[in-house]
Amino acid sequence: MDPVSHICPAIPLLAQITRLRFLRGHALLSSLDINPAQFHLLMMLDRANPMSQAELAGKLMIKPSTLTVMLHRLMKNDLVRRERDTVDARIMRVQITTKGADLLKQAHDRFLQFESETFEGFSPEEKALFENLGNRIRDNLMKAVEGEDPTCQWY
Repeated sequence: MDPVSHICPAIPLLAQITRLRFLRGHALLSSLDINPAQFHLLMMLDRANPMSQAELAGKLMIKPSTLTVMLHRLMKNDLVRRERDTVDARIMRVQITTKGADLLKQAHDRFLQFESETFEGFSPEEKALFENLGNRIRDNLMKAVEGEDPTCQWY
């Protein structure tokens, strides 16, 4: 694919980047039978295991019903499991399984490749500048949605 022939000045740059990252992320993870959202969910569980479904939905900025669908697929593949909280039976806790942790290692390697491809040709200073600017954009948008439900209506 000739990158220049696919440039569309009518589409904002961040929208183009977002779409390309979406496509590449799906392509790299599809043979593992997970998608980028499931990868991020598994990463969160790997770092803070177990988590309540409410915590997960909040951190992923998705509706609880969307999380439930994601979890069912991950449970079907034995990548996560749900259990009732021992103190408060109303709370469901989600844990990554051994199989999920093993798959996450493979997915993480692909994610590192993804990041390497994304920032190919960038100097360390340019990467740091991009991170700083990206954090500022995220913070601006978080302020803009303050007081709103941060979950996407389509997810």
